[in-house]
Amino acid sequence: MKTNKTITSTLLLLFFVLIQGFSQVDLSQEVPLDPRVRMGVLSNGLTYYIQQNPKPENKVELRLAVNAGSVLETDKQQGLAHFTEHMAFNGTRNFEKNELVSYLQSIGVAFGADLNAYTSFDETVYILPIPSDDEEKLRSGFLVLSDWAGGILMREEDIDAERSIIVEEWRTGQGYSQRLRDQYLPIMLYNSQYANRLPIGQMEIVENFEYETIRQFYRDWYRPDNMAVIAVGDADPGALLSLIEEFFGDMDNPKRAPKRKHFEVPEHEETFVSILTDHEAPGIQIQLFYKHKALPTNTKADYRNLLLRNLYGGMLTQRLDEIRQQPDAPFIFAGTGYGNFVRDLDYFSASGVVAPGKIEAGIQALILENERVSQFGFTQAELDRVKRAVINNAERAYKEMDKSESSSLVGRYVNHFLKGRFAEGEAWKYEFYQEIIPEITLEEMNALAKALVREDNRVIIITAPDTEKDNLPSEEQVLALFDLVDQMELAPYEERLLGEQLLEVLPQPGSILSKEHVEAVDVFELVLSNGVKVFVKPTDFKNDEIVFSARGEGGVSVFGDEDHYSASYAGVLVNVMGIGDFTPSDLRKILAGKSVSVTPNVGTYSQTISGSTSPRDLEMALQLIYLYFTSPREDSQLFDVFINNQKTQLASAQSNPDYQFSKQLNRIIADGNLRASSIYDPEELDQVDMPRAMEIYADRFSNAANFEFFFTGNINMDTFIPLLEQYIASLPADPDNLDSFRDLGIRAPRGRTENIKVGTDEKSQVIMLFTGELEYDREKATDITYLGEILNIKLIETLREEIGGVYGVGASGSMGIQPVGNFSFSIVFPCSPDMVDTLIEAAWEEVRKIQENGPSEEDLNKVKEKRRIALDENLRRNNFWNAQMSTLRLYGLPWEAILQARENIEGVTVERIQKTAQELLVKENLLEVRKYPLSR
Repeated sequence: MKTNKTITSTLLLLFFVLIQGFSQVDLSQEVPLDPRVRMGVLSNGLTYYIQQNPKPENKVELRLAVNAGSVLETDKQQGLAHFTEHMAFNGTRNFEKNELVSYLQSIGVAFGADLNAYTSFDETVYILPIPSDDEEKLRSGFLVLSDWAGGILMREEDIDAERSIIVEEWRTGQGYSQRLRDQYLPIMLYNSQYANRLPIGQMEIVENFEYETIRQFYRDWYRPDNMAVIAVGDADPGALLSLIEEFFGDMDNPKRAPKRKHFEVPEHEETFVSILTDHEAPGIQIQLFYKHKALPTNTKADYRNLLLRNLYGGMLTQRLDEIRQQPDAPFIFAGTGYGNFVRDLDYFSASGVVAPGKIEAGIQALILENERVSQFGFTQAELDRVKRAVINNAERAYKEMDKSESSSLVGRYVNHFLKGRFAEGEAWKYEFYQEIIPEITLEEMNALAKALVREDNRVIIITAPDTEKDNLPSEEQVLALFDLVDQMELAPYEERLLGEQLLEVLPQPGSILSKEHVEAVDVFELVLSNGVKVFVKPTDFKNDEIVFSARGEGGVSVFGDEDHYSASYAGVLVNVMGIGDFTPSDLRKILAGKSVSVTPNVGTYSQTISGSTSPRDLEMALQLIYLYFTSPREDSQLFDVFINNQKTQLASAQSNPDYQFSKQLNRIIADGNLRASSIYDPEELDQVDMPRAMEIYADRFSNAANFEFFFTGNINMDTFIPLLEQYIASLPADPDNLDSFRDLGIRAPRGRTENIKVGTDEKSQVIMLFTGELEYDREKATDITYLGEILNIKLIETLREEIGGVYGVGASGSMGIQPVGNFSFSIVFPCSPDMVDTLIEAAWEEVRKIQENGPSEEDLNKVKEKRRIALDENLRRNNFWNAQMSTLRLYGLPWEAILQARENIEGVTVERIQKTAQELLVKENLLEVRKYPLSR
């Protein structure tokens, strides 16, 4: 039986190779680089990529890509590729320790959010967005990059100070996923160097290595012929090239430099099965990997091959999603895809989450669906849908070519240098797709099954909690499933026929009662005949984007405690069960090739609908909005499947310490108020009543006049207004009977300290939460957010850099008006259990310094500069304007408040920040939560 299948598959593949010869596209041609990029190599071997891109204005995204990661470490250097990355921020030729971060903050570059770096198996990449409106700032960016490339000082005292920070980063990553990964990764990366070179390294080495060991790694691999500089942004390409030549042209390669090796992952004939358990694993997961040598990425044929694999994965995932929604499905979630693990290793994977007792059924289902494709193939409708989707994505990217932000472009050149990936550009891709996708046949896709799902180089990984250990299949039982499926009589996949229209009968349109134009902010205010208010800001920020949201008062607050659980799930259930005659799976099929996303939600104090669309698909988006208001769908089968899956996941999660921490933290912050409590235990789901939840949803969306709608983007008012009249003005509404929310009395406790003990790993977490009622004041709201950003700077300097007690720390503050005027301010950090008290006191000391002396003008100006840059960029983004319009209406502020944002930045003073800290950050307002391991 297998022999016949193999012969048939080989003949089919040969047939498709032959018919490709009749294609009008020469697939042997190389895929070109995006013509907008200038790529070259300096005389010392350093590669560069330069692309001028106007968005955002006055910014250039810089990257230093080093073709060296943990795989190149010697046995004594394990962890030092990553350690080297850390040392780049701890003293260089032109910047003393901490001076680099401080300087970049002063020109609006935030540490972590903007300035960052990462280390992986094969590479290290440094990330630096830099202002380009000032020549000196731009020059400083290249100076920083050149220091990283060849001027890291590696002083002994700085190395020693960083050891504890690396240990804290390692500690943060400890847990069940790390323990399981450490066991199955050597199997995935069978007999390769990668299996023994995790980027975080060995902590014994990190804490004790000799200084010269890391210096040697830096000298060996940070050299011009092993690096690339990438610059994408709003600057003249010639000027950028001159800066690269100036700052990198004189760098030399070391004599007798080691050759940059490339490591293979050996193939294997046998199927490896890894069955692993952990006492904290939150559920059962199955993963099937069919490993392949990495595809070449040079020619159009290579590009086409990758496309075929992505189409295949997309179609099969859709089938698995339909199975998931059936009663007694073999898995809770499942999906497939083609990807790359390390440079030498591609894979086709099929993975899923299963309920206890269904491991074998889940694995069998994943194998079976691949076999079903192998025997009967996909349907033409499935292929047509996935073709429409990829063409649509390519077309949208092409339309947005001149509006793409530099941060979304720079990564393609990083990957081109490091991994040889395609960097073809949107215009070429769209044109190629138009040429090649019509030629992709159903028979060709079906033949791909045997190429992807192979009998050698297979790995099966099963992870589960310890409590399931006695119920897990043996390796032999797992392997037997392949032969079992091979002998099964399968039936072809049957496609459910769907209507072509969302609405067979269009609603009776309403009309526009009034229309005003606020010229200062270019916003149109419309009142519809049913009382609905619509606010529209046409923009040219994106060519193919419209963002929208709608908000109505009330939410679940208008219902009693007896409805808490059903009300909390009202919006979720509509998303689970669909609208009109369409299940969520049906909707995905209908929307294939469309750029439409619409999501309803019922929150505590409001109900909302939000989403995005392209101008071309705007009518369909409005039809979906209409249906979510008028035709939520009840489906007891989908409800039962959803609730049962939720119960399974909640039951499995009980052993997970992070879940337990969230559960106990939620109950502490809820302070006994049922209406602030989330569902964390399976039995609580029995209180979700589908008919009552649907009644609550219908009630919340029964009166459209209770909503205000906001639309932002590439909107033509002449064509948009008739659509509003058709789909929004026609919604049922009663403008004389508007709702409001009810104060549920949800308040976090204050003046308390709570300890939570979960987990076995020696790691803690601290949450310092300051809350209270406070009448909303726009100036005070600004001050509390600035206080959070300033304190964040100081806590990083102290808790991380001076004490070395944390890897990361965050402080943030905000104000709100619902249910009453209120503020919230938090300080959060993970750490060693032994350091909890010391670090809390250190955090308080930084708070006291601001309370007693105010922040320094230097730190305040760092935040101001960051805010100025962010404002300039946000004012050219549709999402920002949509959120601002909604917020101004909620808070009762004038439209001109948006235009006063820069004035508000300049108005913040040291004295205002000091006063805010004095008033709000007091122990009477504090809920302090400390997480400890169970052993403490």
